[in-house]
Parts: sequence; C-alpha cells; structure tokens
Amino acid sequence: MRTSPGSSAPAQRLLRWGLPLAVTGLGLAVLADAARLPLTQAYAGIGPGFFVLAVGLVLTALGGALGYQVARGARFEAEETEGADLTRPMSWTGLLTAAAGVFLPVGLISYAGFPLAGAIAYAFITRAYGSRRPLPDLAIGLAVSTVTWFAFTKLGVQLGGFLPLGGL
Repeated sequence: MRTSPGSSAPAQRLLRWGLPLAVTGLGLAVLADAARLPLTQAYAGIGPGFFVLAVGLVLTALGGALGYQVARGARFEAEETEGADLTRPMSWTGLLTAAAGVFLPVGLISYAGFPLAGAIAYAFITRAYGSRRPLPDLAIGLAVSTVTWFAFTKLGVQLGGFLPLGGL
C-alpha cells in the first residue's frame, strides 16, 4: 500500500473506493441477515445469529477502516507473489489430494466416526501441501478432531458418532 497525495481522475477514484464500498456493503448485507436470526438458543446459549452478527460487524468495521485509508490517500496495488513460481504448471496431484481431503469426510463420518474422518481429512490436506509424515499428520488430525467433537457435544451440537458406526 502506498500513499499518494492529490486527487485522481473520477474513474480512478471510483476504482479506489470499490474495495471499501464492497466490504462495507457485504458487512451491511450480513448484518441485515443477522437481524432475522436469533442471537441465543435455549439449549446452547449462543444462537446462529450471534456469529452472523459478529462477522457482519467485523466486515463493516474493516470496510470503514479501508474507507478511512482511501480518504487519506492510500493506494492499494497488487503485491509481488509470496515465493510462488508462476511459470510452473499447476499440481493436479496436489489439487486432487486436497479435494479428497475435503470430500472424503462427508462419506466417512457415518462409517468411521467424526474424529477418524477428521484425521483422514487433515492427513490428506497436509499431504496436498507437501507433508511427507502421514502418521504424525493422522495423530494431529485425530487430536484436533477429538477435541472438536467433545467441544461441540458439550455445546449440544451433534457432529455424528464418535466411534465407527455410531458406537458412542
């Protein structure tokens, strides 16, 4: 981001204000939806509207902050890539491995249980990003999925069975 004093052409001004207006508009749309959802639930304490309201407030605040920066003369320009080699072809293996990590749990949860399905998903995703340690990845995924299952169960939200075939 660079700051440059002075005024710009109307088209450039509109282009500069596009991001703050879009983020603020999205935040306001989310807030409008949040107004129709309950903030609390009897069984969990926190209802679906709470998180939607929080996201809407954050988006609106970010849009306001971006607008403030644009009003002060900030210019948002594309930055250099973060070490990506754009001349290399896309890795289809990595893409398909990541897709498997996203879609496999949908079919596995009812047969393998939530923690095991989550561990497998985690292992696939880490493999897609280049990890070559499947056993530690499975262990980390199992630990995170187990904690997640117990946390959501404590809140009264069911994520499927803990053990295979709904054993717990």
